[in-house]
Amino acid sequence: MKKKLIFIVLCVSTILISLLIILKTDTVNNIKSELKYSQNASYTNKNSAIIKFIIEPKCDPNFIVWIITSSADDPLYRTALRRAYPSVMLKTLNVTRIFLLGMPKEKNILKYILKESQKYNDLLQGDFLENYKNLTLKHLMGLRWASSNCRSTFLIKTDNDIVLNIFEMLELLQKKAIKENAISGYVLRKMKPIRTSNNKWFVTDEDFSDDVYPDFLSGWFYITNLKVAQLLVRASEKFKNFFWIDDVFITGILREECGIKIEELNSLYASDYRYLECCIRGKRRKLKCEFIAGPDGGKKELHIKFKEFSEYCQSSCSERMKEQLVSKTCVAAYEEKVNIINPKVQIHYI
Repeated sequence: MKKKLIFIVLCVSTILISLLIILKTDTVNNIKSELKYSQNASYTNKNSAIIKFIIEPKCDPNFIVWIITSSADDPLYRTALRRAYPSVMLKTLNVTRIFLLGMPKEKNILKYILKESQKYNDLLQGDFLENYKNLTLKHLMGLRWASSNCRSTFLIKTDNDIVLNIFEMLELLQKKAIKENAISGYVLRKMKPIRTSNNKWFVTDEDFSDDVYPDFLSGWFYITNLKVAQLLVRASEKFKNFFWIDDVFITGILREECGIKIEELNSLYASDYRYLECCIRGKRRKLKCEFIAGPDGGKKELHIKFKEFSEYCQSSCSERMKEQLVSKTCVAAYEEKVNIINPKVQIHYI
């Protein structure tokens, strides 16, 4: 009986030790996995040529490839843009739309992004963390992917909070009003680096030593072609370190390096979302909008409303006379900005 009891105790002890070893191994593996994710998805200065694609879509041969910087942590802008311009509509317009993502800050969001990709096939995701200092990587990733995988006449780059009249833009391109071998958009000239240390966009002398940036285009919205995109990507590979303000680095520094010209389309940009709302109100008088792009002011529904207005005006509205221009006649209510500390926001993933 005593021998039997000793045998049972030994068996139980062996099982418990085995379980502890398994648990310890799993814990270590989980920690290693988290550390690996954390290290891979940090702010990085690596060359864009070695970015790995976590998710890579197909690129249909269309007139336009439209790349949009988006956040992996917030799918709501992508939802608004898909509602404004569904994939079926874009296909008829000969446009391929791709959203550019990094790695989300929360690892558990990855499964939702994968489902979103499987449903829409419009996500391109790189192995770097979502961070404004990684915007250059994200931007170059989009240019590299598009110039290597797409057969399109034009490339359009926007941010996901920029409202776009794609119908009017297509008309400009089809009329050949946009130069093919240039970068066309909102040109910023003689801009100076911000040297105030408590500013989000603070630039050190090590980041950028000159006192004035080269002329560059706002990343809100610009138009170019795949040949130019490829030249910019190749030029970036010569730089050991990139400048983290993507607009300046890509459409300023790299553009100058390649000898690419810029074309000013500043008059087509609304500086405030309320100009776009004034345009929409002009629908009653069947007047077109002089702007084809502008910020949404955080109002995601504006993408849908402006698209509906723009589509209606393609055939039913007339051009505004000089005295009717929205920039001269728009009256908008004053909005006080309110700072909300630690708001609880519920995000619905697809």
